[in-house]
Amino acid sequence: MHLMAQPVRGEIWRAKLPKGMGHEQEGVRPAVIIVDVGQSDIIMALPLTGEPDAERFKYTFEVVPNDRNNLGKESIALVFQMRALSKERLVEKVGELDAKDLAHINLILKDMLKLA
Repeated sequence: MHLMAQPVRGEIWRAKLPKGMGHEQEGVRPAVIIVDVGQSDIIMALPLTGEPDAERFKYTFEVVPNDRNNLGKESIALVFQMRALSKERLVEKVGELDAKDLAHINLILKDMLKLA
């Protein structure tokens, strides 16, 4: 029996993203957990990229590596590519965002989703 990961909001996990189209991220890469849907095996996550040019897109956030997030290089959280993933796509926990970074991502999500 496969034990599913138990991710928590703000954690960064290496995830297997399915093949995408256009600018969609794919392959094994870090992703920030935004929501654990709960009574299902689905989470909502934001893929990260190491491509600095991705900042040209609206609804992105730069994550600077530190001892807490354990990222090997500066990464861009692609908030606009938030997606639902099965927990079975999560490979391993990498680290977690600082509260300040997660708060900034929350503001971007609020603006992007037009939440009051």
